[in-house]
Amino acid sequence: MKILCGLESLASDPPRRPVCTIGFFDGFHRGHASLMDDLLRWSEEVSGTSTVITFSTHPKQVVLGSAPAVLTPLERRLELLDSTGVDTVVVLPFDEQLSRISPEQFIADVLVGALGSQHLLMGFDSAFGQGAKGTAQYLQQIPNLPLELRLSPPLIMEGEAVSSSVVRATLEEGDLTRAQRLLGRPFSLRGEVILGDQRGASIGFPTANLDPGPVLVPPVGVYLGSVILGGPQQPGEDCKTWPAAINIGRRPTFGTPEAPEGTPFDPKLDRLEAHLDGFDGDLYGHTITVELHRRLRGERRFESLDALRRQIVRDVESLRDWWQVRRADGATDR
Repeated sequence: MKILCGLESLASDPPRRPVCTIGFFDGFHRGHASLMDDLLRWSEEVSGTSTVITFSTHPKQVVLGSAPAVLTPLERRLELLDSTGVDTVVVLPFDEQLSRISPEQFIADVLVGALGSQHLLMGFDSAFGQGAKGTAQYLQQIPNLPLELRLSPPLIMEGEAVSSSVVRATLEEGDLTRAQRLLGRPFSLRGEVILGDQRGASIGFPTANLDPGPVLVPPVGVYLGSVILGGPQQPGEDCKTWPAAINIGRRPTFGTPEAPEGTPFDPKLDRLEAHLDGFDGDLYGHTITVELHRRLRGERRFESLDALRRQIVRDVESLRDWWQVRRADGATDR
């Protein structure tokens, strides 16, 4: 997949006969994947280049001054787009100037002018241009629209259209099982392993503390999942997956206030730490990917370290039982 950053990059390396679609594609869920399938089919019809236009910054951050917590940073979105077989991605910086461009001007200056496109595929909830005015319905009413327009239908799952908003709400509820169905993969967080308080090691269960960055993190609680070491984020290292018990929260047994059930993650108070079952090594400074598969329980305060240790033993036993079932189903093979 070719990645072009900014319109200026198109001057020297424009895609041939681009068939375009536009969006932020946060979370890159199964609805987005369905849209990409339609884009690839249309590109094949016209012997063109499947071309995705996306943005480095969430448009609402510029237009409204704040945006929902991002589900997938740009680097991860590009990886997921690459996995679909799309030919080209054009990454535009979303700034004040771009936010004021009308849909008609965006078509004239970007799609037709810079890209030379004659084909535009819109998602059912796609919109571009000032005030997000450029919906498919709006574009259909433009006289002499200088390109062919098609609409990709919504993907309906469990009675509603799959969207980033639905995925976000599902994750905020801590329903990782449903989120995985909507995404088509486990929800994951990626970041650098940072130095923690090393309390886990002191009670026999060392953890890797992850800095997830400014992204959405599920609510406080204990989760079953996996940690991926190596791979694209750690060049030169073999990719390996470890079962992991993951704690998201403030560890009330050590003196911090207990968080009520459903408490959202607060980066100022909460930690994200993963115990890799069977792993023995130093991960400080390494970039890891934490996959969250299932919420096991809420986080609570224990009367003593021994009581906490006994609960962690039970959590790890639950992890091993769950992992054994996944291995039997072939789900842990990579």
